[in-house]
Amino acid sequence: MDSSLHKNYHDEEFDPRGFINTYFYNGTNDMFKDVVVYPITQLFKTFSSGHVRGETLLDVSIGPLAFHLLTVCDFFKEINVIEFTDANIREFEMWKNKEPGAADWSHAAKIICELEGKSEEWEGKEDKARRAVKRVVKCDLTKDNPLEPVVLPQMDCLISMYVLQVVSKDHQAFRSNLKKLASMLKTGGQMLLAGAYNTSCYMVGEHKFFCLSFDEEFIREAVCDAGFIIENMEALPTKKTSNLTDYDQIMFMIARKEREV
Repeated sequence: MDSSLHKNYHDEEFDPRGFINTYFYNGTNDMFKDVVVYPITQLFKTFSSGHVRGETLLDVSIGPLAFHLLTVCDFFKEINVIEFTDANIREFEMWKNKEPGAADWSHAAKIICELEGKSEEWEGKEDKARRAVKRVVKCDLTKDNPLEPVVLPQMDCLISMYVLQVVSKDHQAFRSNLKKLASMLKTGGQMLLAGAYNTSCYMVGEHKFFCLSFDEEFIREAVCDAGFIIENMEALPTKKTSNLTDYDQIMFMIARKEREV
């Protein structure tokens, strides 16, 4: 199918809850292990080792995800969340405010607490993450100041989960958008980046959405060109059997911002 016919992440047909239910809830399939368990494990290893430290963190991820923040909240006092659509902001705030019908991330909390060796403490993990989230800000990467009119100080750490692939129409736009995110990070701060290699689309309900395909060579070049030094990079080959999306590896990278660009 011609990728120009795919819908885009910003389209009104993107259903935040449907997206969560499709990719992030079923703990028995291989795709869940790829897109949830693998990055959770990488984040836990990274933070618990003491390699990444700081007070403030900026999260720029696809959809109204919270599963990765359940790890972050143990290591950063302040989490600032960036979202791209009103529907995603609303869905995320339902979870943050514990509103009726909000997404339930207890399955992720249990995974994290098992990694920590504190499996009995999972019930308080979501509340701790909610308290750490200080603000949710709408982002528009087509603007010179994507958070306009909000102005945030540069952060100690940046996490970006899968989102640059779905908001960038081509490789040039990806590079430009990455540089805009990099400008929100302090020099010397670290970026933790997750993405999917060689994917062109993903399904949400009956709709097929565009996803920018890239490989290891491209992401290395783009990250270094944005002013970073790559400190560690790993990839997990997929074992999935699904017609929902077509990636072949999940990438996880730690990079340190060396300079402003």
